[in-house]
Amino acid sequence: MTEYALITGATSGIGYALAEELARRGNNLILASRSLNKMQEIKRIFAPKYRVEIVCVKIDLSRPQAPEKLYTFCAQNAYTVGILVNNAGIGLPVREQAEQSLAESERLFQLNLHSPLVLSQLFGKALKKRRRGYILNVASTAAFQPMPYAALYGASKAFVLSLSEAMHIELQKYGVGVTALCPGITDTNFFQHGRPRVPAFLYKLLPPELVAQRAVKAMYQKKIYVVPYFQHWLIAQFSRFITRKTAARIMRRLEIMRKKIR
Repeated sequence: MTEYALITGATSGIGYALAEELARRGNNLILASRSLNKMQEIKRIFAPKYRVEIVCVKIDLSRPQAPEKLYTFCAQNAYTVGILVNNAGIGLPVREQAEQSLAESERLFQLNLHSPLVLSQLFGKALKKRRRGYILNVASTAAFQPMPYAALYGASKAFVLSLSEAMHIELQKYGVGVTALCPGITDTNFFQHGRPRVPAFLYKLLPPELVAQRAVKAMYQKKIYVVPYFQHWLIAQFSRFITRKTAARIMRRLEIMRKKIR
């Protein structure tokens, strides 16, 4: 039986690097994204290079019912998904949550929370039945503390981390691994457009290839979560030793510092 690794948001950044790392390890791929042209370019490069099969699915997972449609597509075409990677996600402009666009907030909610929940639940049930497989959910070090001026983004990643940790415990007895990937700032378009909450001099900018390598390794080891770089992990753990109110105030202060050094 041919199995596939399904990756959402695989056309750039960490998603692209994860797709290549999985293909390099011999996994057939199902790519799910809004950009068919970019996915076809990935297929043109990766398929002959790594000798894997690649299926491209054009879909906008921020739309209602889109995750269910993606699952149905795989089921109807008899694509057996052995690895699910929930990578697709977006951020919002850096501003107070009360001033954010409701439409954009709802889009983020659909893509960052609803999509990984539905896909993890639907494919998780199928993996549980087969008693093997992996789910890799891309969270962030933003999941470890409140994020003033990126409130909904931080909350969405905290949701993904908590969901993954709980499902890890629930599914491990069935042979299914669920791992949350919590990268710090990474050299991608997302982090180059003002998203990081921590000044660059405090945080090493990681190449997405390194993040992908360590993420896939942790996934296969069925770790509950992974922060790909020790310095990022250390900073994330700091919030465990202070109150959440203090953590929120520190993040607010870091945002003020970030604006001054831009």
